[in-house]
Amino acid sequence: MRFPRNTGLKVRAALDMTSMVNVVLLLLLFFMLTSSFVVQSSVPIELIQSEGAAQIERKDMTITLAVGGGGPDNGGDVYVDDAPVSDWAVLRTALMELKSKNPEALVMVRPDKNVPTERLMRVLGIANGAGITHYGIAAQQPSAPQGE
Repeated sequence: MRFPRNTGLKVRAALDMTSMVNVVLLLLLFFMLTSSFVVQSSVPIELIQSEGAAQIERKDMTITLAVGGGGPDNGGDVYVDDAPVSDWAVLRTALMELKSKNPEALVMVRPDKNVPTERLMRVLGIANGAGITHYGIAAQQPSAPQGE
């Protein structure tokens, strides 16, 4: 049996764009919604201006971080009230003694400008572990760039 050929009908290929448009619109909606929910998480920092100089004078202990050789981790000398510290355990002991004497003690950390942030954070972590909740970091106001 022979089937008649219909040469007048041509099949056209077409792409259905509906699915792709739906996916693109859903992605657009998703990114628009999630971008509005991004919250800046940071540590609040109180800057003490010149009127807060009396609070700086009230410090109970000063920890100085120097750059160079020596010190507890051979990254530079560490001083507690001008007394050199040879080990991190000595610093922890001094901070715990201060906390036991004065629970509201203020500790001022004075890092050299070239001290790595890791070292500063280690000292603050030791202070936090000893129960010290009030501490400050002494810093100088940066000078204006040469071009301004």
